[in-house]
Amino acid sequence: MADMDGQTSFFATKRVRNIVAVIVAILVLILLFLGAVPASLMRTAISNELRGASDRDVDIGAVTRDSFFSYSPVITVHDLRVAQPDWVGEGDFLKLQKISARVSILDVILGDARPDRVSIDGLDIALVRNEEGRANWNDDGSDDDDGQKSRGPGLTDLDIVNSHFSFTDRKRELTVDGPVSVNSEDGLRAEASGTFLKTKARLVFTGGAITGIDPEADYPFEMSLQSPALKLTANGKMQGVLNTDRFTATLSAQAPTLKNLDKVIEAGLFGTQPIDLRANVRHKDKDWFIRKLSGSIGRSKLSGQADVLKREGRTKIDAKIDAAALDFDDLADDAGLAKAAALTRRIGPRVIPNTRINLSKMGATDGQIDFTVDRLLSRRETVFRSLKGQLAMDHRVIKITKLVVGLKSGQMTGSLQVDHRSGAPKFSTDLTLKGASLADLIGNGDIVTATMRGRVKLSGSGDTIRAALEKADGKAAMVASGGSVRATVAHVLGQNLSGAVEEIIDDPKARVPLRCLVANFKAKNGVLTPSPLAVDTATSIGRGEGRINLDGEKISLTLRGGTKGKSALHIVDPIRISGTLNAPEVSVAGLGKAEDAEKPSLGDVLKVATKSIGSALGIGSSKKQDEAFIQKPKSLDCAAVVAAAMR
Repeated sequence: MADMDGQTSFFATKRVRNIVAVIVAILVLILLFLGAVPASLMRTAISNELRGASDRDVDIGAVTRDSFFSYSPVITVHDLRVAQPDWVGEGDFLKLQKISARVSILDVILGDARPDRVSIDGLDIALVRNEEGRANWNDDGSDDDDGQKSRGPGLTDLDIVNSHFSFTDRKRELTVDGPVSVNSEDGLRAEASGTFLKTKARLVFTGGAITGIDPEADYPFEMSLQSPALKLTANGKMQGVLNTDRFTATLSAQAPTLKNLDKVIEAGLFGTQPIDLRANVRHKDKDWFIRKLSGSIGRSKLSGQADVLKREGRTKIDAKIDAAALDFDDLADDAGLAKAAALTRRIGPRVIPNTRINLSKMGATDGQIDFTVDRLLSRRETVFRSLKGQLAMDHRVIKITKLVVGLKSGQMTGSLQVDHRSGAPKFSTDLTLKGASLADLIGNGDIVTATMRGRVKLSGSGDTIRAALEKADGKAAMVASGGSVRATVAHVLGQNLSGAVEEIIDDPKARVPLRCLVANFKAKNGVLTPSPLAVDTATSIGRGEGRINLDGEKISLTLRGGTKGKSALHIVDPIRISGTLNAPEVSVAGLGKAEDAEKPSLGDVLKVATKSIGSALGIGSSKKQDEAFIQKPKSLDCAAVVAAAMR
């Protein structure tokens, strides 16, 4: 039995040795075959590789190799033609008389040929990109996987002679063509002319010589696009020969508008006033890292840095922008400013900005931008002086938090939000005003001097801030605790004609304390109604009624008051506020405009006096009015109404 077991073990061992021997023999044959792969088989592999996913026509005159046996032979392709894909139309993607390259046979068989020595003679290549961004050099029309590491061409030697290229990019509106060459003396040079945004353009790209160098070594390059629509230059180094996926460069750009630069870099930027910008950039696969950004947009001066990353089909931004000076008008091009001016001529000046908040095109963009503006510029008188905050974008929701707006006096703090997740953009505010002078806010001189506080919580839907607030719900409140009022105005507020005339005669500049001023408005569908609107001075109290319609910014308010002291003669007419937020008109109880109340004309005084005497005699007055005059007004609970308004 033992002998039988031994024989079985012997035959099993012999069988294994035979199998191993056969495998080794097959591997040797495969290796020998790979080292001497016929050029005819290589022709098939090359043709399949060039045909690509679009199944474009490929013609190859002949394929030869420089030696009978080598795992890295020099392969030469003669009379090559590759047709354009069907979506481009008729014509050739490339034609060339001869191309020689040293390649790994195994890479060719596996469809991943990466030549390190290339010689090209008689190349004519037509690069095309359509309006949607599909390119004829990228068969499947899609980007590489986010974050995929680029290998680059891996070239150690490259020569190109007697060659020409054309580039038609319909998305960028750029069309150029010209010669391209690479040699050991002059390096790489591609020089082309054509048009960019319907203006004449010249494109020049130069690089170092590609002769016996390390394919992973830094490769210097320079690029220049010169056009009336954009002057763009780049000077830098690629991480490997012709590895456009990884490079660092110093960029400069001058253009009539930022939108022209965006045509090249495709970052979703907008129209502006003329730009002059510089930056150091690093490009790694799909990511951009921008440092030392500086320059101007119009008369605005800015600096900053940004990281722009591509992840899972989304763009993620982390940026910081500092502006020594910023004019918001610089963030619109001439066409946009002209459109805004035409709208102003048609509907009149407005306080609420018509800033577009429909940023749905940035739906795939997330991130955070910290911004600081040291000085706000404006072509019109404004109380705004500085600005800083943090803007965050997250799946179609944009929030501005840590907002601080410096005013001529005081500041405004709080947050803003725009929600694009469904329907029209939903705009909401939560802003707090502190330490602002009423004179600075409404330009009333020293008629009323008070330090204001305020709270604005409004929300509405629309494509612009103006459209959203025209339908807004919420509240808007301004309050003051303390200050002073011209005595004449205080008496007019109390509808006390005798007191007002006495102050005009004795001391027209006299002042009385202001206990509180409360302008608390509830908003419903863009209409603000007082809740309450009241003024309490040492000598009088006034209460308001009416409405402010944010659709058109129209004001229709009436202030009626009473005196806290004795009044020999009451003013019948109340104070009326009309006009618009941009140009309010105040009629002071029949004495004319507010600024004229301290020096009314004799005719105005006589008119008011006559009407008041008639009221005292019961002529032209109502019982309700008379009772209002007879009853002494109650002082406001200033602490309570101010606290309620600021909640």
